Amino acid sequence: MILHPLFSYPTILLAIAVFSMYILSFLFGRNDLRRYALYGHALLSVLLILAVISGFKAASNPLVISKMPFLWGFPHKWNGIFLTVFSLLSFIYFWLKTESSKKVGILLALFGLLIVLFQFITGWMLRLVFFS
Repeated sequence: MILHPLFSYPTILLAIAVFSMYILSFLFGRNDLRRYALYGHALLSVLLILAVISGFKAASNPLVISKMPFLWGFPHKWNGIFLTVFSLLSFIYFWLKTESSKKVGILLALFGLLIVLFQFITGWMLRLVFFS
């Protein structure tokens, strides 16, 4: 049984919500929103690890190996690993630097949103390959 979609879809939605909450908390100076973003970020880190592990299991499936195009599969796999590492490091940064500068916090959150968007696009293209 392939569990990758079970973890990946909620993870993408949570990542968009978490990084958006960080941006809004820095723009409007809301510490309560930043605290909720931090709790969501902790859950996001766990879900990302599960999504990457289940993605490795899905990638070892012979059907996936035969149908996965290099153009979308290679960046999707390595961007998922990069997103996991980025999420863990940015979680540590946001956790330790609660009074960090607005500019750095917004840039980190925007960069996180761009990584998530790229992951979503490459994953969606792979999904189209399997349903076409």
